[in-house]
Amino acid sequence: MTETTTPPLRSVHAAVLQHAETDPHALALVHGDQRVDYRTLTGASAVLAARLVDWGVRPGDIVPLLVPRGAHLIALQLAVLMSGASYAVLDPRWPAGRVQAILSQLDDPVVVGLPGGEPLGVTHAVAPAPLADLAATEAADRFTPVSVALDDTAMVFFTSGSTGVPKGVLTPHRAVTRMFGPGGLDGFGPGRVAAQVAPAAWDMYAFELWGQLTAGGAVVVVDDNHLMPGRLRALVADDHVDTMWLTTSLFNLIVDEDPDAFAGLRTLYVGGEKQSPRHVRMFLERFPDLTLWNGFGPAENCMLTSVHRMTLADTRVPSGIPVGVPVPGTTVLLLREDGTPAERGERGEIVTRGPGVARGYLGNELLTREKFPELDVDGEKQRVYRTGDMGQFDEHGILHYHGRRDRMVKLNGNRIELGDIEASAAATPGIRTCAAVARTDEGGTVDHIALVYTLVEGSSPTPREVRKHLATLLPAYAVPARFEPMDELPRRDNGKVDLTALERGPV
Repeated sequence: MTETTTPPLRSVHAAVLQHAETDPHALALVHGDQRVDYRTLTGASAVLAARLVDWGVRPGDIVPLLVPRGAHLIALQLAVLMSGASYAVLDPRWPAGRVQAILSQLDDPVVVGLPGGEPLGVTHAVAPAPLADLAATEAADRFTPVSVALDDTAMVFFTSGSTGVPKGVLTPHRAVTRMFGPGGLDGFGPGRVAAQVAPAAWDMYAFELWGQLTAGGAVVVVDDNHLMPGRLRALVADDHVDTMWLTTSLFNLIVDEDPDAFAGLRTLYVGGEKQSPRHVRMFLERFPDLTLWNGFGPAENCMLTSVHRMTLADTRVPSGIPVGVPVPGTTVLLLREDGTPAERGERGEIVTRGPGVARGYLGNELLTREKFPELDVDGEKQRVYRTGDMGQFDEHGILHYHGRRDRMVKLNGNRIELGDIEASAAATPGIRTCAAVARTDEGGTVDHIALVYTLVEGSSPTPREVRKHLATLLPAYAVPARFEPMDELPRRDNGKVDLTALERGPV
C-alpha cells in the first residue's frame, strides 16, 4: 500500500474565488482575442450563476451544458458550481441518440446551450458575450456563491457503458482539489500556463482547466479539434504555454513527425494508454531536462491515480514504463483475486482510496456497490474504487501496470495477458502503435488473438517478420495468430484506441 499527502481540500469554485481575491488581475484564461483575469472570470460567472438560479437551478442539481469548448463554457461551468449545482458537459456534435440517453438519466434538468438551432433537449440558451462585458454589469456584484460540502458533486463525466448506455461518474469537489495547490502536482500554480486541448466532456479537460484555475495559474483554450505540431509551437511561442497533457497516441505522433515542436515546454504529462518506450526514449534524448510524466488513472478516481517521471532507464524495463507513485490524496492497494493484499512483487488488482474516489455512478446503485465497495483497510472499513486494472509494486515501491483484468483471456487452456503481448509488440522494430485483441466465435469463446498495428514511416516489416520477432519474446501460445497492419488504429472520442471495433475484425 502506497499513499501521499494532500493539498488543502476545498470546493472548486472556492479555490478559484480565493485567487480572484488575492490576485484579481492575474491572468486566468486566454481564448482567441480574449485575455481574462481572475476578477473578470469570477464576475462574469456570478452574472451567469444568477441567471441559472432564476431558471430554477438549485444546489444538488446536475446541469448539462451543450456548449462548445471556449471561454464562455468555462464561465458557465464556474457559474454552475457557484450556484451549488454540478455540471455535465455534452458535446453538441454528439448524435442525438447519445445526448438523449444521457438526458433521460436526469430529472427534468435545466439544459444550457447556445441560441440558434439548439440541439435536442436545450431548455435555456445563453449568447456567448465577451466575459469582460458580462463582468462589467452591476449584477456581477450581487450574487453570493453557494457554499458546498467537499463531498458534493462538482461534475459528472459520462463514460461508455458495457450496455451501450453512457454511465455518469459523480465527481466531488474534493477529488479535484486534492491534487492542485501547495504540495500538489508539478506544473500548476501562479505563473504557469496550460493548454486546454482535451475534449470538454472528458475528465482530462477538467485536469487542464481546474488544475490551473484552482492553483492560480492560467489556461489557453485551443479551438482545434486535433493538435498539430505547428499549433503546439504557436502555443509555446505566442501564449507562453509551459504545461501540457497529451494522450499517448498524440504524443507519439508529434515525436515521430516534429519532435522540436515540444521545445519551450517545462512540464509534459502523457497518458491514457500504455507508453511506447521507443517514443519516450526519442523524446528524452532530445529534451533531457524537460519534465516528462507518465499519468495513469480512470475517471472514477478523478483524472489521475499515479504519476511517474520518465527516464531513459525506464525505456529498458521489460514490463514497460512504470506508472509510478500515487498522486496527492490517493492511496493505492493491490488485491489478489481472493481479496487479500498482494505482496510486493506480486500482481494484484489496483484499488484506490482517498478523496479522489468518485461518489459512484449516476442512478446505478448496483454497479456503484460493485465497483465502490467498503473494504477492511488497516482495521477499519473504508470506501474504495476497484479499477479492474492489474499492477505490481517493485522493490522501490514503484507501481507497474499490467493491463486490465478483463483483458486476460484463456486460449487453449492458457491464460494470456493481452497487455503483455502489446508490450512486446511495442518493442518490435518498425511498429509505431499496436493493440492485441481477442476474437471470439459465435458462442463467445476466444478463437484467436490478433495483433493490429501501425508502422513507423519508412519501415516495412512484414507480418511474418513481426511474428518471428514476437516468438523470441513470448511463449508460443501467446504469439498472435493474425497480424493486421493498418494506416491508423480506430479511436474513441477521448483519443484512446477503440478496442471494441478491433475485436469485431478488420476495419
